[in-house]
Amino acid sequence: MRCPRLNKQAVLYALKVAKALNLTVPEVSEFSRKNYFYPDLPKGYQISQYDKPIAEKGGIMEVDDDEGHPKNIRITRIHLEEDPPGRLVHKTSRDRAGYSLVDYNRSSIPPLIEIVTEPDLRSPPKEARRFLNKLRSTLEYLEVFDGEREGSIRVDANISIKGGTTG
Repeated sequence: MRCPRLNKQAVLYALKVAKALNLTVPEVSEFSRKNYFYPDLPKGYQISQYDKPIAEKGGIMEVDDDEGHPKNIRITRIHLEEDPPGRLVHKTSRDRAGYSLVDYNRSSIPPLIEIVTEPDLRSPPKEARRFLNKLRSTLEYLEVFDGEREGSIRVDANISIKGGTTG
């Protein structure tokens, strides 16, 4: 069994993005195994950075808020991680219960750069779209990803509801 090897080009791309977003690059970054079970991750773990990412603190992107005023979106961190070899395809219809399929045709795809922001976005359909469009333009300008390739940019949203409670 081969040990994981660092993808030099992914590191160079991450550093290029970090510099463009004005993030601090620490002297030490570290990869760890993130152990969890999910159908698209058959080996049961993912190689990822968390405690010591490749870049952090200091990045800001400016977008217009819903009233057209400039607003700063703070970038918390950039870290590298391997992309799971599979993807879930969810099938549903009005007449049948839903089910999911696992597509493992993504094996051997390059690692990904995850960009994490502070909770500065207040209007998901508008501010978030403007932010993502600006981020996409920046990444295209830097030539660090292929915007035409399916899945080359993905978004996970964590939503907080003001005054909301859990339970």
